[in-house]
Amino acid sequence: MTRGESLPARRPGPRPPLPGFFLLVAAWAACGAPEADLVITNVRIVDGTGSPWRQGSVAIRDDTIVAVGRSAPEAAETLDGGGMVAAPGFIDMHAHSEYGLVVDPRALSKVAQGVTTEVLGEHLSAGPVLGLAVDDPMMVAPPIERDWTTLGGYFDRLEAAGVGPNVVSYVGSGQVRASVIGYEERAATEAEMEAMEALVAEAMEQGAFALASGLAYIPNAFASTEELTRLTRVAASYGGFYVTHLRGGIEGLREGIRIARDAGTALEIHHLNSTSGARIAEYAEIIREAHAAGIEVTGNVYPYIAGWTYLRSLLPGWVQEGGVDRMLGRITDREDRERLLEELREREAARPRWERTFVSSFRDEVDGLSIVDLGAARGTSPEEALLDLLVEQEGEGFQISFGNTEPNLRQALALPFTHIGSDGSALAAGMRTPMGKPHPRSFGTYPRVLARYVREEGLLSLEEAVRKMTSAPANRLGLTDRGLIRPGMRADLVLFDPEAVRDEATFAEPERYPTGIEWVFVNGVAVIAGGEPTGELPGRVLRGPGSR
Repeated sequence: MTRGESLPARRPGPRPPLPGFFLLVAAWAACGAPEADLVITNVRIVDGTGSPWRQGSVAIRDDTIVAVGRSAPEAAETLDGGGMVAAPGFIDMHAHSEYGLVVDPRALSKVAQGVTTEVLGEHLSAGPVLGLAVDDPMMVAPPIERDWTTLGGYFDRLEAAGVGPNVVSYVGSGQVRASVIGYEERAATEAEMEAMEALVAEAMEQGAFALASGLAYIPNAFASTEELTRLTRVAASYGGFYVTHLRGGIEGLREGIRIARDAGTALEIHHLNSTSGARIAEYAEIIREAHAAGIEVTGNVYPYIAGWTYLRSLLPGWVQEGGVDRMLGRITDREDRERLLEELREREAARPRWERTFVSSFRDEVDGLSIVDLGAARGTSPEEALLDLLVEQEGEGFQISFGNTEPNLRQALALPFTHIGSDGSALAAGMRTPMGKPHPRSFGTYPRVLARYVREEGLLSLEEAVRKMTSAPANRLGLTDRGLIRPGMRADLVLFDPEAVRDEATFAEPERYPTGIEWVFVNGVAVIAGGEPTGELPGRVLRGPGSR
């Protein structure tokens, strides 16, 4: 993508109180001044509520929508929407963009999809990074050098440099545990629990929206239900909720619901489509039971049957305990290596996965190879090749694994309590990262839903798909001024052609921007204009209800 012509850049100003604001608009009109900076005319308004679309115009002044309807006020500029759909900006409920937003704050792979708000902090978060905690390549890697130790410090960094989309973050339970306990598999002492509770409180006061746990990852996996409940209670005391990448099956789902219930808050489940495996119907029934018991449970879904995560996550937990250095020590120790190889072979025999698991590496000679092909290329077994590669890459590297099915994905997408989250990163095409070749979801999630599951398959109506991308995630986060097209809401908007919108990213060529998304506004400023990036950085860090 190259820079194209755009509307003149406007930095969003402070938002006046709404009653006074509309009186001010009336005064400007009486003096003959335009009532709006921009009016977008001739659009099909899909307002985010799920209601049927309607023809009309949307007027913006500064960073706020001031009028919606068939009649348009006077404006300094007019944009003819040409019959396109105008929707609220999409809110990505599951993003791994901490690193990407520092390297290139434009977030091109996301804003090109219509994403105007990124939600960060799954199992890890950008802060705190204290004590025994070490940097993770999803957070910090060359050319970035971390100059912050808290979540608030990371927010300060983003605000100082500017950022394309808005940013929300959770505080990761694994990040908190690593900062106090490190990567050991043991229970926290009471003093350590109190230290972790204090770190969660600090992060909530700095603007975190929730406590998030990724219970498939180290050191998150070492946290007990009681530990997670205590930390969630702290988040809940600041108006936050509990977010989780569930551990192990149905019991993991019941654990997540129990934590939310006992902490007195809501539950958001990351990538419900992949977590549930082939049991989405059972998961859905348990969630409905929780709803009947008065527990709010929602989940996000990405529209692909393959996931993307650490290469080392293919190893058993006992190998990863203690951190990367100790993991590498076990891989190279003769007795531990033999034990590990035996476990890997037994697991592969019971449930084959090497042929559908592909290396994502910064090294071109192995990037994209399946674990089977990696072994063949090296003249050894897949298990030996995997361990050798981890040693060569000092424990780093990622993998793409095809572990889900289309029927399961469709069921998860269609559930009324799910919304959309990419589980991807904000990148620019051609950006080489320590994570290797990206998953296509970083470039294609939202247009893929609109093209495949709305236009082609009719699984979702256009209005329902937009609701799952806008007001549904806004409601879970408690964002009262985003997610809808209404007067008084922030002017986060996306204009797209519903007949042409399409994801172009594939697993073979994942760094391809979508087509059919023509205009994207963040806080009233165009970041995509006529299908091209403007380079503007109007995004803001959005802080949670406990922010001080």
